Amino acid sequence: MFAAVEAGDLLEVIWVSLVAGVVVSVSYSVVVLGTARSTDARRNHHGTAALVWAGIAVLAFAAFAGVVVYGVHIMLSKS
Repeated sequence: MFAAVEAGDLLEVIWVSLVAGVVVSVSYSVVVLGTARSTDARRNHHGTAALVWAGIAVLAFAAFAGVVVYGVHIMLSKS
């Protein structure tokens, strides 16, 4: 027996998963970039640049964590 799947639902799953994958990947990449640049700037005694890059890393991590938490919430609330 085959289950009926609507094309609209299937397309929604595809585009949402693509967008979520890109957002999660890019936000975590910015976390790594900001952390590395902050470390380099601190090592070269550029305090302001180190602070800015650290701030970018923290904001990107907040976005990353928010998307992950929201995704888990959506998965657990679907019936």
